[in-house]
Amino acid sequence: MSNLNKLEMFVYFKMSPPKGYKFYKQHWEDQASFMDKPPWDKDKILKLIISSDYIDNLKELQFSDHSLKKEKGINILRVKIPYNYNELDDFQSKSLELLGIQENWITDISLDKTLCSHH
Repeated sequence: MSNLNKLEMFVYFKMSPPKGYKFYKQHWEDQASFMDKPPWDKDKILKLIISSDYIDNLKELQFSDHSLKKEKGINILRVKIPYNYNELDDFQSKSLELLGIQENWITDISLDKTLCSHH
């Protein structure tokens, strides 16, 4: 790869950093790779209520139908969270950044008990 291509890639990622569920998942798995435990909390999830005005913006971020659902007219995104989320500085903001979700797209953000058995 030429230096120009490396520079172009650097500028591209600075201007448009990777984002979306796959990037979010990879980031937290990489962070936990040196530990001898699964990267994900087994009891909690991050629950985001997405404004209907911004639901189309989520399509490019590649969330599964399992994670993104419409329930009683409300768009809910649920994603697993790292096991050490409570030790991380500003975990919710970091998660939004990694997921590629802007704060104005959401009407609520919370940590909920997981109801899922897909671990």
